[in-house]
Amino acid sequence: MAIISLMGIGEGMQQAITGELSSLSDTIVLSSGEITANAFGGGGFEHADGEEYLTERDISDIQRINGVKDISTVLFSYGIVTFNGKSNSVSLVGIDENNMESIFGIGVLGLEKGEFIKEGKQNTCVIGYNVAYEYFDTDIRLGNRIDLNGRSFAVVGIYKKQGAGMSTETDDNIHITPRDFEKITGQSKSSSAIIRIYDVTKADSIADEIEQAVNENHGTDDFANAITMSSIIESIQQILSIVQVVLLSIASIALVVASIGIMNTMLTSVMERTREIGIMKAIGATNKDVLLIFIMEGVLISIIGGAIGIALGVLGSRGLSTVLTGSFGGGGLTPVITSYSIMLGLAVALIVGMLSSLYPARKAAKMSPIEAVRYE
Repeated sequence: MAIISLMGIGEGMQQAITGELSSLSDTIVLSSGEITANAFGGGGFEHADGEEYLTERDISDIQRINGVKDISTVLFSYGIVTFNGKSNSVSLVGIDENNMESIFGIGVLGLEKGEFIKEGKQNTCVIGYNVAYEYFDTDIRLGNRIDLNGRSFAVVGIYKKQGAGMSTETDDNIHITPRDFEKITGQSKSSSAIIRIYDVTKADSIADEIEQAVNENHGTDDFANAITMSSIIESIQQILSIVQVVLLSIASIALVVASIGIMNTMLTSVMERTREIGIMKAIGATNKDVLLIFIMEGVLISIIGGAIGIALGVLGSRGLSTVLTGSFGGGGLTPVITSYSIMLGLAVALIVGMLSSLYPARKAAKMSPIEAVRYE
């Protein structure tokens, strides 16, 4: 049960995260510094020098690179959102309306309600799930007006719930156009951009070209940092593999307890049937016969227990995923029970049963038939 539950949660977590990022495999994130988590949700870009930004020349050079489909600079700032007389701090993201849907409307992203900002529209916004339903006592609905830094905006769209920790998190963000962003923040320069390409197989080489072009413009070797989704996926898969090993290590503690329980059960069985063992050996049973009888009994107990444990593990993984989803939020974590984990569970049950029965079986096989028959 422990193996199936923990492996199901680990595999489900891996498929959920890699599936989300795979939908963005044609995307490259560019920053004038280190890229942190939640890059696509805004606030994921940090640069050491506050005066260093992407220039018009940088954008033009990137657009001329063969294989680049489109590029959109991202503006980020913190602001104050006010609704029904109450205010909250919020993450403001300025992104071109032509690229907003192409970047945030794919894969696991997208809108729960409404539409993206239309070209040329001013004072309109798309808000995150938490902003709409958790920031205020009253839910924000489509068509409602909110104030951003004192300026009135109409809500035209609400994003789906992404969940904490997702690389594409939009839950606590408000997306507006760059023009409106500059009006309410006074900021027009960007230190980051999102670039989409035509061929995902060339993502790494295009990322290198982007870095080289931008670095040459700024006369340094480490100004630009272009990250592809494929490299992020590989890094996350390595981390999740380590997590799964840790989960299995925790499950191994349950196996130690189980082996002690089986050994105790078999020792009790040997003691209760000491007289029967003596009679068997008196009428011709060999030590090997007695040994195999008790080993097979232990294996049978383990297989039956393993089968029951697999069924309970499936139910347990679903219950655990429900608890985790409720505790940390998100769109739901679905456990994945693979044939490999089921076979591993049965194999471990078989091995544990065999090893745990070995000592009691040897003890039964070595009994003297005369002393065993006289045992009361």
